[in-house]
Amino acid sequence: MAEATVFTATRSPSPKVALRVRGQAPPPPPTRSSVSKSRRLKTRQTRNNKLRISLGASSGPSSESYDTRRRAHGAKATTSESNERNKSRWLDVPRVSYHGVPGAFSSLAAKKLLPDCEPVACETLELVTASVTQWSSDIAILPIQNTLEGTLHDIQDRLVSSGLHIIGEVNIPIIHCLVALPHVEKTQVKRVLSHPSALAQCSTFLKEVDAVREAVYDTAYGAKVIKSESLEDTAAIASSEAAAKYGLKVLEKNIHDKERGENIQRYLILARDPAEYDESVSYKTSLVFTLDEGPGQLFKALSVFALRDMNITKIESRPLRANPILSTDEGTKQFNYIFYLDYLGHTSELKCKQAMRHLQEITPFFKVLGSYPSHG
Repeated sequence: MAEATVFTATRSPSPKVALRVRGQAPPPPPTRSSVSKSRRLKTRQTRNNKLRISLGASSGPSSESYDTRRRAHGAKATTSESNERNKSRWLDVPRVSYHGVPGAFSSLAAKKLLPDCEPVACETLELVTASVTQWSSDIAILPIQNTLEGTLHDIQDRLVSSGLHIIGEVNIPIIHCLVALPHVEKTQVKRVLSHPSALAQCSTFLKEVDAVREAVYDTAYGAKVIKSESLEDTAAIASSEAAAKYGLKVLEKNIHDKERGENIQRYLILARDPAEYDESVSYKTSLVFTLDEGPGQLFKALSVFALRDMNITKIESRPLRANPILSTDEGTKQFNYIFYLDYLGHTSELKCKQAMRHLQEITPFFKVLGSYPSHG
């Protein structure tokens, strides 16, 4: 796992106003440290402009707000030499946390979104979001939907509780490869390692291979294990980039279940602060809500959007984990659902503001997860 910069929160000192008395000597010229600080701030502003442009927003003075908020938190690096180097990297390039090891599809998605970013590998989903909330990385990238397997519900639930904002999305094609040690042939494979979703997406191919399937927490991790342990009877389902990184051979490429269609994955980009609004950009908003018991409750909620000619691009529901059973007026019990909904528009737009106020009035729970540039 890549070493992350450790930040500690301190209280910002109160500002002081310097008064110059007439006849007093002028203030001394800026020191080398102050000039260096000015250069770092300019570098940071350039980095943030690149980040905003990559997410679909134009650059401008508003990009300074991120740095203003960060300085208000009083974040600072530790004094060790290695962390000072990490601090300079923080200022130069955005750090993007993802789940997995180098070569994972999430790291490829991060590079597609921000080619100059520094990916930060995390072993668990909790560490991916905690890396951002604890200032060890700028943003996080998480897969949310797949055209073959649908929504990743564990990650979807994490969006509600993470305290982060969705600021962007990116779709990438997933090209699964069967990879093994350079001298291993396909007929020698007795075991296949990969993430459970990848194993499910390649089920037809795996029936032909007739090998034991073993789940690991990341596709690229399976490739890493084969290399580190020199497993000669084992293959992994991973990206070709992972195969190249760990010195493995691609036995077969593009092995997903083609009869089920294209394999495309949607990723969401999360940050501490919401995306800034730009009138020239098309936006999408994601939110969650629950409903009271009774007839027509879902119809009333959706009417909030229909009455304002707002385009809903996704809606799905699942039982609410915290309170899964709901008692009805008829004395029966049924599942209590939470609804996930996407619509086109930004919460800063007038009709979206009105719709959000209206929806909040008729739902017991309501939360906007983020408004972000829409990419189809």
